Amino acid sequence: MNSISARPSPPPRPASTLMTLIAAATCVAMFHSGAIAQPSPPEAGEQAAKPTQSTAGDPSAAKPADDAAQVTKPDEPTKSEPVGKAGEEPPANAAAAADSVQTGNGTAATETLEADKPAAAEPSSSAAAQPAASEAAASNELNVATWSGAYGAAQRDAVIAGFTEKRSIPVNVIERKGADPINLMAQPGSALPDAAEFSGGEVEAGCKAGQLVKLEEGGKELIAPAIAEDFLPGSLKPCGIGAFAWSHVIAVNPGQFAKQQPGSLADAFDAKRFPGKRAFIKKARFLLEAALMADGAKAEEVYDLLGSAEGLERAFAKLDSIRDDIIWFDSAKAAMTAVSKGEAAAGQSFSGRAFFEVARGSPVDIIWDGQIYEMTYWAIPSNSPRQELARTFLKYATEPAQLVAVSQRFPYGPTRRSAIALTKRHHGTGLDVDGFLPTSPDNMKTALASDEAWWAENREAIDTAFAEWLARPPAKETEKAD
Repeated sequence: MNSISARPSPPPRPASTLMTLIAAATCVAMFHSGAIAQPSPPEAGEQAAKPTQSTAGDPSAAKPADDAAQVTKPDEPTKSEPVGKAGEEPPANAAAAADSVQTGNGTAATETLEADKPAAAEPSSSAAAQPAASEAAASNELNVATWSGAYGAAQRDAVIAGFTEKRSIPVNVIERKGADPINLMAQPGSALPDAAEFSGGEVEAGCKAGQLVKLEEGGKELIAPAIAEDFLPGSLKPCGIGAFAWSHVIAVNPGQFAKQQPGSLADAFDAKRFPGKRAFIKKARFLLEAALMADGAKAEEVYDLLGSAEGLERAFAKLDSIRDDIIWFDSAKAAMTAVSKGEAAAGQSFSGRAFFEVARGSPVDIIWDGQIYEMTYWAIPSNSPRQELARTFLKYATEPAQLVAVSQRFPYGPTRRSAIALTKRHHGTGLDVDGFLPTSPDNMKTALASDEAWWAENREAIDTAFAEWLARPPAKETEKAD
């Protein structure tokens, strides 16, 4: 039997045994109490951009196949680019969160820097399911949880509507803003989803707590070995199937550089060769990883380095080298706006937000070197009375045609190689999406997979160290005082 966990996410890096045990126990306890919030990837609520060029050239229509092994081109869009509700985005995944104090398990989507708070959204249809005595009795409908805004609209148009039509089964869509929790202890007859999107950290914690279904147990095979090879590393977990990746990137305003603009992460952290203000978000996560990679650390070394006093000081030293040029912001939206308006020459952003700035005609280029990505995953709550139907939905939602259709509506990166190759023009703007996908081969060359487990164990210590660094006088002032 093929194991769905054959391609695991990067393992947590070394931490003290006590910290690891406390973090694991806390995470499981929170799942048992239903307290962990499901985050949305950054920019999931991003407003769709108005078209800036012709949409001619979209792939020809092809009816999605039932067999996930068959690679097909996506259906032509039947609706215009979905417009997000007021507010902003993942993700991660993926995907979006709130520009407020982080909640839940601290995954990237719940970070304050990751996105603007989406407006509260009511379920698009009733999420309540009548109690059923058996799977057969309960299988006449399906409850599916996805995010509000443009990303959720893309999932509804490209996946849920197609599944409803193909299977003749009504699907109740449960929409949530970034910090809304999914109570995995809910019983059938409540608003418990039968299938839902989660961050990688949530999938792992829910799986350990026994509150998400292990997809390959009991002789069942959801993903055949040949198909598993089509998925990117880290996108198949025992309790979840990866769908999309979102990422942290550096956005650049070319007009702010007199000669040559930065082309790499190291360039973005070099204010001598590439002078100009940097719009950074006042949060440790993503910024410290980027600082280390800009200083020459390899992606596979980053979390080991951050876990040591020497590595942490190395990250702070890199930030010190451009500290006089940093403008601090509280949100990704504000930092991106500063870059697009020329108030800063370069700054932190997330892949979806940067794409929409480009689509709106803003003078923005993206540095993909050293991007930091997270994935969103489809999973099935153990309390669902419709697990077989939910498995059918998961298989359908992660087929190449459906992944392509979503990405061409909202530009997160598909987790399947065949889908990445087929993703072409964005349906609302006509832009070639391929260059904006976090999972495009060229964009993945120096990418770092964000380690949610590491952050869960080390967040408090790192955030404290970051706050202490912020409170220090700049290095130049210290030298003058000496």
